[in-house]
Amino acid sequence: MKHIKMYVLGAVLLIGLHQLQAQNKPGNRGQRFQKSEKMNARNNAIEFAKELNLTDEQKAKVKTINEEFRTKAKALKDNDKLTMGEYKTQMAALQKERKEKLEAVLTPEQKQKAKELRQKNKEKKEANSDARIKKMQENLNLSDAQVSKIKEQNTTFNTKAKAIRDNASLTPVEKKQQLLALNKERKDAVKSILTKEQLEKQASFKHKEKAIR
Repeated sequence: MKHIKMYVLGAVLLIGLHQLQAQNKPGNRGQRFQKSEKMNARNNAIEFAKELNLTDEQKAKVKTINEEFRTKAKALKDNDKLTMGEYKTQMAALQKERKEKLEAVLTPEQKQKAKELRQKNKEKKEANSDARIKKMQENLNLSDAQVSKIKEQNTTFNTKAKAIRDNASLTPVEKKQQLLALNKERKDAVKSILTKEQLEKQASFKHKEKAIR
């Protein structure tokens, strides 16, 4: 089981997805957002691992790379002599080293496959976003102008979220905090686009969904 988890974790990094780590318990909204992020990353990683069809030798190398990274990362975390700036710099270097080692495990064909999978995941995410907006348009009777503004907000959110995930100078805790704040910012922006009646209708739909669960 540990072998599989390390294999999947390596796949997550190879595909360029950020793994949110569990820290202090956030509020209900933040917890749902964090859970969704982690679930999506895991699902993509599992698909990624299957598609690449790594050999047993490659899986063993991934396991070793991840074990070495965890040992070094723990040593950094336990070093109370480091300033926060020094910790961030050294952690970023460790993450870069790990990513390069993981990528070196792949053959040219697997690297090309990984590139195709990243594009596929991007397109899938965009399709899911469009489907949610379409459902929202039907349920709340949104105007074309409102739909356009919501799509613009989603694009802005995705761009900012990617920048946060790719920022190696941030600690996992800082990334999580910034992503949660960004998600709240997006929700508030979308709410500002809706009318009072639409907000009430949206709240009613959410209440019904909770009752069903």
